[in-house]
Amino acid sequence: MNLKHIFWFCFLEFLLWCLLSLAYFGVSGFYPSWTGGLFTALFIPGNAFMFAVGLFVLLALLRLIGPKTALWGAVGLGGAFNVALSLDVFVYTQYRFHISLSMLQLFFGPAGREIFVFPASMWVLFGLAVCLMWGLSAGLAVLARKTPWGGKTIGAVACILLLVWGGYNAMYAWAKFMLVPSVLTQVTYLPWAQPLSLNRRLRKMGFEPKSQPYETPRAGTLNYPRNPLQCTPAARPNILLILIDSWRADSFTPQIMPHTYAAYRQSPYAFYFTDHLAGGNATEAGVFSLFYSIPYAYWDSLTGAKRRPVLMQQLAEQGYQFAIYASARINSPAFNKNVFAQIDNLRIASKGTTKPERDENAQEEFLQFLDQRDKSRPFFGFLFYDSAHGQEFPPDYATPFTPYGDEMNYLLLTKNTDPTPYMNRYKNSVHYIDSLLGQVFATLKQRGLEKNTLVLLTGDHGQEINDTRHNFWGHNSNFAKYQTHVPLLVWWPGKAGGEKTYRTAHYDVVPFLLRHALGCPNPTDDYSIGQDLMDPTPRPWTIISSYTNKAVREGDKISVLNNYGGMTSYDENFTPSDTPVSANALGQSLKEFSRFYK
Repeated sequence: MNLKHIFWFCFLEFLLWCLLSLAYFGVSGFYPSWTGGLFTALFIPGNAFMFAVGLFVLLALLRLIGPKTALWGAVGLGGAFNVALSLDVFVYTQYRFHISLSMLQLFFGPAGREIFVFPASMWVLFGLAVCLMWGLSAGLAVLARKTPWGGKTIGAVACILLLVWGGYNAMYAWAKFMLVPSVLTQVTYLPWAQPLSLNRRLRKMGFEPKSQPYETPRAGTLNYPRNPLQCTPAARPNILLILIDSWRADSFTPQIMPHTYAAYRQSPYAFYFTDHLAGGNATEAGVFSLFYSIPYAYWDSLTGAKRRPVLMQQLAEQGYQFAIYASARINSPAFNKNVFAQIDNLRIASKGTTKPERDENAQEEFLQFLDQRDKSRPFFGFLFYDSAHGQEFPPDYATPFTPYGDEMNYLLLTKNTDPTPYMNRYKNSVHYIDSLLGQVFATLKQRGLEKNTLVLLTGDHGQEINDTRHNFWGHNSNFAKYQTHVPLLVWWPGKAGGEKTYRTAHYDVVPFLLRHALGCPNPTDDYSIGQDLMDPTPRPWTIISSYTNKAVREGDKISVLNNYGGMTSYDENFTPSDTPVSANALGQSLKEFSRFYK
């Protein structure tokens, strides 16, 4: 394989990558305007060109060893490029984000086998797809060696590609300067796109870019909390916070959760918040926003500083015993470095090979703690069930919802797939968790703990099962109600309970606990972007985060902000909308991304 063959091989791979790139736009949509359409026409080949150049350089270096080495390198590296792009297409169509270092760390981390559970049939299809990609690469290598065109044609093609790549970068630089949303938003569609921006250089030349509707959160020194908390607790109740991973708001019914529903209906001091929003559509953001009461954007800063939430700090200062019992590992994501930092002998993982087994182990050890604890001190308990996340239940469990499907094979799911069997499987998993919760409620009552234990039950985020018929299965892919609405129940001994229909959010939980359980009268602005759960004052907007994007929700309007300056708007059913959230809500919410920095 000589350099001419290598060029044509890379060009054929380039055409294949352009074709695969159309899948991203098939998911996210094409822009009908001339600016959006022109940029798409330049963006797809311009982005693929950079990968083709990288492949050409690698193969040219292998050619120095010998022609056969270059040939096998073309098949191997070309196939690897094809597999990587195909895998990214699959991830993007399911979750609307690209493969990143953080995602790979999570996948190959200690909890990867617990979080990413796929059926055997999916692995078989994946293996076949990998073989197909490498076989396709081998076929392109054979075709490249038979290509008759020589130097002049190669030069002409190379010049055209360079012009396209230059036009793509020039158009993006112009759009960045002029703030053209139809261009800026598209950059997130394709993987690892890094187009040229000239704003900094143009500023030095005396040109000022167009004012942006929002600004990137600034970095700085942490200022969390903004003022020291002044707390004088009167009576220190036990606090038990229970989370159900992927708990949909519509699954709290007497049919799906008979034990929990009965515990709510039969208790005079149980509160049910019917319109509650999580702070994220994935576990990291959901748990972070619940404990810190500030947006997920602060994750890196607080994790790097190993600064725990003010809630956990106050619990420690007031002598609470910590009883942290999570089914899934709490070091992947690294909650041991932020939410649960500085806890001695922190329990990292549960025993068991399946999610139900680990759920049962976490609960069993928590119930043992209740008997073995120091009864002269209050406790803060944390139970985190995981079975609903994988829609799992024990094989011998008496499932009330039928027919139910097998484990999801994401490679076979489409927007036309009937969600009913998978919804039934999900309901069965929640029903199973409810049977465990029944044991917890019974134990609290038997021990007399229901009289002095403040219990909160909610989810880290929701779970979509093709509800919008846009082929969304799971979470972390959009900010529609199915992935962000979760139930919230509070058992508050001594208080007259009832149903609360005003909107609340995860950010409101910590202000409630600090004020009513720990005796901290500080203004909530000192440590939170929320307000007291029991305060019915309307929340005009809230922030919801994913691993890659941020959303501002105002009423039923949702505006999604990406890291490249683009903004798209939807309603709560993830239907595209021409009506974004108000400028006031957008401006106020974006200030929260920097308010806890000095």
